Amino acid sequence: MSANEIGSQAAGQAGGALKKGGSKVASKAVGKAGKYLKKLLMKFLKQLVLSIGKLIASLIGPWGLVIILAILLTLAALSAIPFADWFLGGNARSEDQKNADLKYEREFKTAADKTVAELWDIEADRNWITQVVKTVKPSWGIPASLVRYEIMVNEKKVELSDYKPEELIKSFQPSFSYTTIRDDKERTKSIVACTVTTTDEDGNSSSHTTTEETRSESTRKAHDVLSDIAVDYGYMNIKPLKLYYPGGTTTLTDQWDLVGTSTSGDCTTTTYKQYDHTTVDDRYVPNFEVDGAKFQQILINLGVDKDDMKLFYEFITTADPDWNPALYGGENSGGYGGEWLPGSASVPDVVLRYEPLVRKYLSLKGLDHLTQLVLALIMQETGGRYLDVMQSSESLGLPPNTITDPELSIKVGIDHFASVYASAGGDINLTLQAYNFGGGYIKYAKEHGGGYSKENALAFSQMMAQKMGWSRYGDPLYVDHVMRYYNATDTSITITPGEQIFDVQEVLDIMSKYLGTPYLLGGRVPSTGFDCSGLLEYAFNLIGIDMWGTAATQYNKTVAVSEAEAKPGDLVFWQTYKKGPSHVGMYLGNGKFINSGSTYGVSIDKMSRWKNYPFLGYRRIVKK
Repeated sequence: MSANEIGSQAAGQAGGALKKGGSKVASKAVGKAGKYLKKLLMKFLKQLVLSIGKLIASLIGPWGLVIILAILLTLAALSAIPFADWFLGGNARSEDQKNADLKYEREFKTAADKTVAELWDIEADRNWITQVVKTVKPSWGIPASLVRYEIMVNEKKVELSDYKPEELIKSFQPSFSYTTIRDDKERTKSIVACTVTTTDEDGNSSSHTTTEETRSESTRKAHDVLSDIAVDYGYMNIKPLKLYYPGGTTTLTDQWDLVGTSTSGDCTTTTYKQYDHTTVDDRYVPNFEVDGAKFQQILINLGVDKDDMKLFYEFITTADPDWNPALYGGENSGGYGGEWLPGSASVPDVVLRYEPLVRKYLSLKGLDHLTQLVLALIMQETGGRYLDVMQSSESLGLPPNTITDPELSIKVGIDHFASVYASAGGDINLTLQAYNFGGGYIKYAKEHGGGYSKENALAFSQMMAQKMGWSRYGDPLYVDHVMRYYNATDTSITITPGEQIFDVQEVLDIMSKYLGTPYLLGGRVPSTGFDCSGLLEYAFNLIGIDMWGTAATQYNKTVAVSEAEAKPGDLVFWQTYKKGPSHVGMYLGNGKFINSGSTYGVSIDKMSRWKNYPFLGYRRIVKK
């Protein structure tokens, strides 16, 4: 039995199924009498069993007696196994037991929610808060698994009152730090317009208006802004963002809010104001740095044996499928496969509703880390609008949309996905295209270019269409069509200021706003999408640096630096579809760069994924 199966059976058993025996007082009260009665009872039972045994032996013979004894011994053995009452009961659980289990689960979830309740009161975009809460909130499966561990591994019988969820969650509870902002300013502008009347020598009157403008500045009332979230095994640093009002822009403009007007005599005073307001930078969610070794040490301190860590992690993921063991020093079930960049699917609720089923069947294949990718695949296949959500009927040799059970469609679809994933050696692009074309494409692609390419995908499609006598075969652009719903990014980047002539973090923040924006050849603005040089041209233009032009033009506007001298903010160039520089991105350190590529759109990528293209080096923007 696998740990997952054990975890599934253990789920909920801490509630109504396991109860302690009678009280110590009652045990003492019947102790002596019990011993005497036990002797009498054993003597009586021995004589009774012998009599019954002789009677049965005379009726059914010796072999029948052997069979009955074997059944009795099996039942006796099972009764000694933890949870055998559940097994012997036909895996059935009473309503009281189920209700007790649900109550216990709710208490764990409530305890986890309370640890981050403070975040809902901070001033920030609601969606940003939701993502931060989801990232830093400790999984309710952790304290639940501490109880399961006692039941399953230490073979203890427990009651709900034995373990308090609020106490178990304390070791994983985040703390929040705030920075007091004291330098926000408020600026006031007053314009006094006075009407002046004059009379000439002939008694003729005339009037004109004079205006006078005055400005003043004051410091606004201090306020606290969330700056850090920490646990004993990790932290999240949250940067402040100073906004300027009116408009809420990141740079000061000449806009003013009207405060009001007042009149005194022939003069009218009109007052305007503008002000700063610092809050958290809620344009993107910062990275949550976790020390897996420290996390495991906390579990060890709470009684989990180091050798049982893998089993314990499976207990957690059984309770809470959204928990990712890889972030906490565990193993990815199937590994991310070389240069794979995990990300998230940008899909509507009609597709997201299938996430539990997708994760369930991927977990059985050890591929649950690909859940978001498969959701993007479903978006491309049906958008969640059809019952055969993964268009799996044809995998069974049936006409399209024959399957009318979404779960069956997902099971069959993931069977096919896992098969081509294994054949493709974990290559995501090859896997996706083979999901659409069938497994035969993998062999063809390896023989015609060593792997997936748009060129051999188109050639295979044309070859199969001719062979089958069809007008078309599959979707040769299937990879791009799936990836437009998928944002593959890794934003764990640390920028050291002052190493370039510009603020690298500022440029990265600008580009990061458009992570996931689709690639468009020649694209220069967010509304249409970017190509590689267009992304850099747009971002640098916003900070006053002219990087107009193609990748080749940008190459010529910069100067070469060695790999040893390369710093975040340098540009990196490759030769791809034509001779000379044809792809560019901004280097971020540690083998990462931000770019707009044809597969992932705007993304933070790994330079090693581009090893099949000639690398033209690091280049630096310098003052002219």
